[in-house]
Amino acid sequence: MWNKNEATPDRAATPDRPAAPDRAATPVTPLAAAAPADIQAGIAIGPSISIVGELSGDEDLTILGRIEGNVNLPKHSVTIGRTARVVADIRAKTVSVEGELKGNLQATEQILIRKTATMLGNLAAPRVGLEDGCRFKGSVDMESAARPEAAAKAPEARGGPPAASVTAKPEASAARH
Repeated sequence: MWNKNEATPDRAATPDRPAAPDRAATPVTPLAAAAPADIQAGIAIGPSISIVGELSGDEDLTILGRIEGNVNLPKHSVTIGRTARVVADIRAKTVSVEGELKGNLQATEQILIRKTATMLGNLAAPRVGLEDGCRFKGSVDMESAARPEAAAKAPEARGGPPAASVTAKPEASAARH
């Protein structure tokens, strides 16, 4: 039978060699466990980082700091964390906002405005979610270029009000003036 004491050499201290450190005494924390909960796979811009300019790349991005400019990651996800303060237009596959954002969002799949978010800008994506409690001012376009087949099915909606909108009767409009 295998015995640890027989299989490993004695690590006792000798005059010419100090004792080996006890690795069991220092727990190793995996990198994923050490990272904040709102950082997903990809790159993160930490809370103390401030960037002015244009960001682009080929991986997911989590923003916890300050950004001013444009973010262009059309094939990846962008997460605006709770501590983030962003003034930028963002193009991505999916966008999730938990912090403050002033700018327009365009996503090819989904935009989600979380309950902790403060959002000022326009949203364009096939799927848009606004959680109860979020602060949002802007427009929502779910018939955007992200879904060209939907725009082709409703050519009468181009340039005019959406089919579901309510329009005032001409006599009601004249009575207001």
